[in-house]
Amino acid sequence: MLINGVCMGIKRFVAAVLVLFFTFTCWSAELSFQIVQHDSVQEKVCEQTLVIEDEMLDYFFSRGNIVTNEPAAAVKTGGDETVWKTAFAGAAAGGSRYFVQLCLYYDTAASTNPEAVSLSNLDYVTWTITDVQSGKTLSEMKTVVDKTALGKDDADSVREYAVKIADQIQKTLKINL
Repeated sequence: MLINGVCMGIKRFVAAVLVLFFTFTCWSAELSFQIVQHDSVQEKVCEQTLVIEDEMLDYFFSRGNIVTNEPAAAVKTGGDETVWKTAFAGAAAGGSRYFVQLCLYYDTAASTNPEAVSLSNLDYVTWTITDVQSGKTLSEMKTVVDKTALGKDDADSVREYAVKIADQIQKTLKINL
Protein backbone atom coordinates (compact mmCIF):
# COMPACT_ATOMS: atom_id res chain seq x y z
CA MET A 1 0.00 0.00 0.00
CA LEU A 2 2.82 2.39 0.88
CA ILE A 3 4.59 1.63 -2.39
CA ASN A 4 1.38 2.29 -4.30
CA GLY A 5 0.94 5.61 -2.44
CA VAL A 6 4.51 6.67 -3.26
CA CYS A 7 3.99 5.80 -6.93
CA MET A 8 0.80 7.87 -7.03
CA GLY A 9 2.64 10.80 -5.46
CA ILE A 10 5.42 10.60 -8.05
CA LYS A 11 2.90 10.31 -10.88
CA ARG A 12 1.06 13.41 -9.66
CA PHE A 13 4.31 15.32 -9.30
CA VAL A 14 5.46 14.38 -12.82
CA ALA A 15 2.04 15.26 -14.21
CA ALA A 16 2.15 18.68 -12.50
CA VAL A 17 5.63 19.38 -13.86
CA LEU A 18 4.53 18.42 -17.38
CA VAL A 19 1.45 20.64 -17.17
CA LEU A 20 3.59 23.59 -16.04
CA PHE A 21 6.15 22.93 -18.77
CA PHE A 22 3.58 22.76 -21.56
CA THR A 23 1.67 25.75 -20.19
CA PHE A 24 4.87 27.83 -20.27
CA THR A 25 5.82 26.75 -23.77
CA CYS A 26 2.33 27.45 -25.10
CA TRP A 27 2.72 31.12 -24.18
CA SER A 28 6.00 31.64 -25.98
CA ALA A 29 6.32 32.83 -29.55
CA GLU A 30 8.97 32.72 -32.24
CA LEU A 31 9.98 36.27 -33.07
CA SER A 32 12.44 37.54 -35.64
CA PHE A 33 13.74 41.10 -35.42
CA GLN A 34 15.53 43.46 -37.72
CA ILE A 35 16.77 46.88 -36.65
CA VAL A 36 17.20 49.43 -39.43
CA GLN A 37 19.13 52.65 -38.87
CA HIS A 38 18.36 55.82 -40.80
CA ASP A 39 20.92 58.57 -40.38
CA SER A 40 22.04 61.08 -42.97
CA VAL A 41 25.42 61.48 -41.25
CA GLN A 42 26.44 57.94 -40.27
CA GLU A 43 26.74 55.28 -42.93
CA LYS A 44 27.59 52.39 -40.60
CA VAL A 45 25.44 50.92 -37.84
CA CYS A 46 26.19 52.97 -34.74
CA GLU A 47 26.64 51.77 -31.15
CA GLN A 48 23.26 53.18 -30.10
CA THR A 49 21.46 51.04 -32.69
CA LEU A 50 23.24 47.97 -31.33
CA VAL A 51 22.25 48.90 -27.75
CA ILE A 52 18.60 49.13 -28.79
CA GLU A 53 18.84 45.85 -30.70
CA ASP A 54 20.36 44.14 -27.66
CA GLU A 55 17.60 45.43 -25.37
CA MET A 56 14.89 44.22 -27.77
CA LEU A 57 16.33 40.72 -28.02
CA ASP A 58 16.94 40.47 -24.26
CA TYR A 59 13.44 41.73 -23.45
CA PHE A 60 11.64 39.08 -25.47
CA PHE A 61 14.09 36.25 -24.76
CA SER A 62 13.87 36.81 -21.00
CA ARG A 63 10.08 36.41 -21.28
CA GLY A 64 10.41 32.94 -22.75
CA ASN A 65 10.22 33.70 -26.46
CA ILE A 66 12.39 32.20 -29.13
CA VAL A 67 14.12 35.21 -30.62
CA THR A 68 16.23 35.55 -33.75
CA ASN A 69 17.44 38.54 -35.67
CA GLU A 70 18.91 39.64 -38.92
CA PRO A 71 21.96 41.88 -38.55
CA ALA A 72 21.16 45.55 -37.95
CA ALA A 73 21.39 47.56 -41.16
CA ALA A 74 22.17 51.18 -41.96
CA VAL A 75 20.17 52.29 -44.99
CA LYS A 76 19.61 55.41 -46.98
CA THR A 77 16.18 56.69 -47.95
CA GLY A 78 14.33 54.14 -50.06
CA GLY A 79 16.34 51.13 -48.93
CA ASP A 80 13.81 49.79 -46.43
CA GLU A 81 11.97 47.51 -48.81
CA THR A 82 15.09 45.63 -49.88
CA VAL A 83 16.30 44.95 -46.33
CA TRP A 84 12.73 44.09 -45.24
CA LYS A 85 12.38 41.46 -47.98
CA THR A 86 15.72 39.87 -47.10
CA ALA A 87 15.00 39.82 -43.36
CA PHE A 88 11.42 38.59 -43.84
CA ALA A 89 12.69 35.71 -46.00
CA GLY A 90 15.12 34.83 -43.21
CA ALA A 91 12.29 34.90 -40.64
CA ALA A 92 10.18 32.61 -42.82
CA ALA A 93 13.05 30.19 -43.43
CA GLY A 94 13.78 30.12 -39.70
CA GLY A 95 10.20 29.27 -38.76
CA SER A 96 9.40 32.51 -36.94
CA ARG A 97 5.79 33.31 -36.18
CA TYR A 98 6.24 37.10 -36.24
CA PHE A 99 8.67 39.43 -37.95
CA VAL A 100 9.31 42.81 -36.36
CA GLN A 101 11.20 45.48 -38.26
CA LEU A 102 12.22 48.39 -36.06
CA CYS A 103 13.38 51.52 -37.90
CA LEU A 104 15.42 54.08 -35.96
CA TYR A 105 15.49 57.59 -37.41
CA TYR A 106 18.40 59.66 -36.15
CA ASP A 107 18.82 63.41 -36.39
CA THR A 108 22.53 63.85 -35.78
CA ALA A 109 23.29 66.64 -38.25
CA ALA A 110 23.36 69.25 -35.47
CA SER A 111 24.72 66.92 -32.78
CA THR A 112 28.03 67.73 -31.13
CA ASN A 113 28.63 63.98 -30.76
CA PRO A 114 26.64 61.98 -33.35
CA GLU A 115 28.33 58.71 -32.39
CA ALA A 116 27.39 58.95 -28.71
CA VAL A 117 24.85 56.57 -27.19
CA SER A 118 22.45 59.41 -26.49
CA LEU A 119 18.67 59.52 -26.70
CA SER A 120 18.85 63.11 -27.95
CA ASN A 121 20.36 61.84 -31.22
CA LEU A 122 17.28 59.73 -31.92
CA ASP A 123 14.36 61.54 -33.56
CA TYR A 124 11.68 58.85 -33.87
CA VAL A 125 11.12 55.11 -34.18
CA THR A 126 8.72 53.13 -36.34
CA TRP A 127 8.02 49.44 -36.29
CA THR A 128 6.07 46.98 -38.35
CA ILE A 129 4.87 43.62 -37.05
CA THR A 130 4.12 41.02 -39.69
CA ASP A 131 2.63 37.54 -39.34
CA VAL A 132 5.21 35.43 -41.14
CA GLN A 133 2.85 32.65 -42.22
CA SER A 134 0.22 34.88 -43.82
CA GLY A 135 2.44 37.85 -44.68
CA LYS A 136 -0.22 40.11 -43.17
CA THR A 137 0.91 43.31 -41.46
CA LEU A 138 -0.48 43.20 -37.93
CA SER A 139 0.64 46.63 -36.82
CA GLU A 140 2.55 49.71 -37.91
CA MET A 141 3.49 52.10 -35.14
CA LYS A 142 5.51 55.26 -34.62
CA THR A 143 6.82 56.93 -31.52
CA VAL A 144 8.62 60.26 -31.34
CA VAL A 145 11.31 60.86 -28.74
CA ASP A 146 10.11 63.55 -26.33
CA LYS A 147 13.33 65.53 -26.07
CA THR A 148 11.77 68.07 -23.71
CA ALA A 149 11.32 65.31 -21.10
CA LEU A 150 14.90 64.04 -21.26
CA GLY A 151 16.42 63.80 -17.84
CA LYS A 152 19.62 61.90 -18.22
CA ASP A 153 20.83 61.47 -21.76
CA ASP A 154 23.02 58.39 -21.73
CA ALA A 155 23.08 54.68 -22.54
CA ASP A 156 20.70 53.92 -19.66
CA SER A 157 18.08 56.29 -21.05
CA VAL A 158 18.45 54.62 -24.46
CA ARG A 159 17.92 51.20 -22.83
CA GLU A 160 14.85 52.46 -20.94
CA TYR A 161 13.39 53.85 -24.17
CA ALA A 162 14.01 50.52 -25.93
CA VAL A 163 12.18 48.68 -23.14
CA LYS A 164 9.18 51.05 -23.52
CA ILE A 165 9.04 50.19 -27.21
CA ALA A 166 9.36 46.48 -26.43
CA ASP A 167 6.44 46.81 -23.99
CA GLN A 168 4.33 48.32 -26.77
CA ILE A 169 5.33 45.57 -29.19
CA GLN A 170 4.46 42.91 -26.63
CA LYS A 171 1.04 44.48 -26.07
CA THR A 172 0.44 44.53 -29.80
CA LEU A 173 1.36 40.87 -30.10
CA LYS A 174 -0.78 40.08 -27.06
CA ILE A 175 1.83 37.72 -25.75
CA ASN A 176 0.88 36.91 -22.17
CA LEU A 177 3.99 35.49 -20.61
